[in-house]
Order: sequence, then structure tokens, then C-alpha cells
Amino acid sequence: MNHINYKDALQVLRRAGLTTPQIDRLYGFCRKYTASELDQASIDQRRLEFVRWLVTTHRLSDHMDADSHACG
Repeated sequence: MNHINYKDALQVLRRAGLTTPQIDRLYGFCRKYTASELDQASIDQRRLEFVRWLVTTHRLSDHMDADSHACG
């Protein structure tokens, strides 16, 4: 609930006909969803940092050496 405060959000949800237990469940869902988004962002950030490390240590580049990447 970024753009409106919690108290205003409660009033809107009550006017929409939600009960207190329903609002509590919805609020819990929002918190879990936000937490999982942050977890994913953290994972993506770590992946990006790893790829940057690969590039700066010359373990990954735009040019592939055919001999070093041969399957078999």
C-alpha cells in the first residue's frame, strides 16, 4: 500500500464490503508477496554480481574460444 496509508486503505476495503478477517488475510498476502519480490530481487542482484565478476576476471567474454568450449 505504497500510495495511500494503511488507515485509508482499511476504510476503502471496509466500504468495499470486506470483513476484518478478510482484510487481515489480504494484508498478510500482500506482505508475503512483497517479501518474495524482495527475495527474487536479491537473487537477481547476486546473479548480476556473479556475471560481472566473470567478465572482470575474464572468465566470460563476448568472444568464445572454440577449443575451450568443445563438448565431448
